[in-house]
Amino acid sequence: MKPTWGQQFKLKIKKALGMNIFLCDSCKWDWRGACHNPERPNATRCHDYEKRGK
Repeated sequence: MKPTWGQQFKLKIKKALGMNIFLCDSCKWDWRGACHNPERPNATRCHDYEKRGK
């Protein structure tokens, strides 16, 4: 699934500002047995993403 133009724009802005664009760094499912996303650990979009420490 290709990201929309809005999602691509947000990523470019975050990169330009020096912000972290990888979701896995702050995801509560970032461990081997829980995440089966093939892009892990460098995913920039994920359907299962949940922020760690809620």
